[in-house]
Amino acid sequence: MVLIRAIQIISILLIVTIFVISSAMVMLAGYSPFAAVLFSFMNIIGATFPPVSSLVDASNVFVLFSLVLAGIANIAFTITFATIFYQLLVSVDVRYALTKQKMRGISHHVVITPIGGMGMDLAKKLREIKIPVVFIDDNKYEVRKAHRLGWLAIHGDPTKHETLNEARIDKAMALCTLYDDDIKNTLITIEARRDGKPTRVLTRIKHLDDIPKMERSGARRIILPEAAVGIELSDFLVANG
Repeated sequence: MVLIRAIQIISILLIVTIFVISSAMVMLAGYSPFAAVLFSFMNIIGATFPPVSSLVDASNVFVLFSLVLAGIANIAFTITFATIFYQLLVSVDVRYALTKQKMRGISHHVVITPIGGMGMDLAKKLREIKIPVVFIDDNKYEVRKAHRLGWLAIHGDPTKHETLNEARIDKAMALCTLYDDDIKNTLITIEARRDGKPTRVLTRIKHLDDIPKMERSGARRIILPEAAVGIELSDFLVANG
C-alpha cells in the first residue's frame, strides 16, 4: 500500500505539472486561457474534444508539444485511477464477507482467541477430530492471514459483547481464551458468562495468584502452560529414569 500511495503522489504531481505546462503552450500558440485550460484538461483525461475548432488541425509547435505532454499525462491519469480502483477492491474484504456468511449456520464449534501460536495449534488438533473453529483476534493482519489459510476468523475485541455474539458464542461448544494476560482473559470470561450464559470457558493463566479470580469469573478449566510443561517433563524423567 505504501508503494501504491507513492505511485499515486508521483502521478498526480506529474499530471498537475504537465497540465500547467500544456496550458501555457496553448496560450503561447495564441489561444485564450479558457481554451488552453480546457484543451489541456480534455486531452489529459483522454476526451480530445477541442474548445476551438481550429485546434483540430493546428500545426503550431506549441500545440503539438501540448498534445505530446497531454499523452504522457493521460498515462499517469490512467495509472492513478487504476491504483484507486485497486485500493477500493482491497478495502472490500471478500473473505471476511464470506466468513460472515458461513457463520450464520455454525454451531457446536469452539471459539478461540487470539489466533497466536497456541491458538493455531489447538485449532489444528480440533480440525483433526472434525470440530469447527472460529477465531477472534483484534489484529486485522492475523485475521486476514487466517482467512487465507481457510479458517473462520473475526476481527474484533473479544471482551466486547458484540464480537462474541458475532462468533455465535451462544451456539459454541466452548470458548478458549489464550492471551498472555490474565486480566484480559478474565474480562473475556466474564463477558462470555454474562447473564448466566452456559458457555464453557477454558482459559490460560500466567500467575497462580490469579486462579481464584479466574474461577469466580466463571472459567470451567484453567491452564498454566508453564506448569503443564513441568509436569510433562517430570513424568518423562520418572518414566525413563
